[in-house]
Amino acid sequence: MTRITVRFALLALALTLSLSAFAKPKSENITLHAGATVNGTNLPPGEYVVKYDVEGSNAQVTFVRGGKEVASTTAQVKTLDKKSTSNQVVMNSDSHSISEIDFGGKQTAITFGAAVPEAGK
Repeated sequence: MTRITVRFALLALALTLSLSAFAKPKSENITLHAGATVNGTNLPPGEYVVKYDVEGSNAQVTFVRGGKEVASTTAQVKTLDKKSTSNQVVMNSDSHSISEIDFGGKQTAITFGAAVPEAGK
């Protein structure tokens, strides 16, 4: 009886840990070599931490600079054909807005569409 209880407890613990790993927001560092916009917010050149919380094919994305949130928006999660070699920011050349961020060592990218700026951002 105790063997079954121990096995059940270990299984429950393993499931809990694996589910919490998926729910944890992720973050990556990016460098903008030129000014850009995301969700109507201007981002000057510099280093940023991009935090993204994935739920299905959608992500809530926050850009942080110097420990302060400077922009927040929603994005779509995209699977790339192959792993990106490094973090890459893809820009729309005509509007200088960020259209996609590819994450180094992963087949995951986030894409940004036309979005209405959030109030107060």
